[in-house]
Amino acid sequence: MIGYHKKLGILGGMGPEATASLYLNIIKHCQKKFGAKYNSDFPHIIINSVPIPDGKMWNGFNKNLVIETLEENCKLLEKAKVDFIVVPCNSVHHFIDVMRNTVEIPVLSIVEETTRNIQKKNINNVSIFATHFTISTRIYEQYLSRNSINLIKPTIEQQEQVDRIIIKIESGRRSKSDKDALMNIIEGLQEKGAEGMILGCTEIPLLIKEKDISIPLFDTIDILAESAFGLLIKKGFR
Repeated sequence: MIGYHKKLGILGGMGPEATASLYLNIIKHCQKKFGAKYNSDFPHIIINSVPIPDGKMWNGFNKNLVIETLEENCKLLEKAKVDFIVVPCNSVHHFIDVMRNTVEIPVLSIVEETTRNIQKKNINNVSIFATHFTISTRIYEQYLSRNSINLIKPTIEQQEQVDRIIIKIESGRRSKSDKDALMNIIEGLQEKGAEGMILGCTEIPLLIKEKDISIPLFDTIDILAESAFGLLIKKGFR
């Protein structure tokens, strides 16, 4: 293997397509950075795709059962001797401390990595597409506010529309009308001062891309993939 110093564990399945997208994104980094083309040119990656018992899009779930599932499956990856873990789901980062306290290896936070990227762009006002759970638990708001970044949230009606679209994407249904609806919401958020847009649900990037909007877009899958790749090729940890 060329240039890799670690074994990566992906705690996925939240949702499955987002997990596949993260994996493929990391592979593309390998191809671009090292010209990887043979099987031996790629890193050792273990994917644990977990049907997390999160109710209906993080509504009506058993918190203790979710915690038990996360602990069990983080430990499985640690037993598989991975050097660090990434989780391609924003909502589950409400439990990031649970996961980090369960294992003795690093667990990257998609929220922390995204916040760092926003800081690099010197953006003061940013908006977000995410699940109602992510919004209501202030997962992003906490990190952004610590770094003097203001979060402009969608209205209640807009959030309900975003939630419906996320469910459609997870079920494999994508349509131009849904994409247009999200674009209209973005325009309204820009009018309120949004200088950037966080795709804070890992299903949304399957519908909207950077080229679609006029302000910086923070694709959390892309950001997590880049961070994971950076650790794969780094000697030692931060």
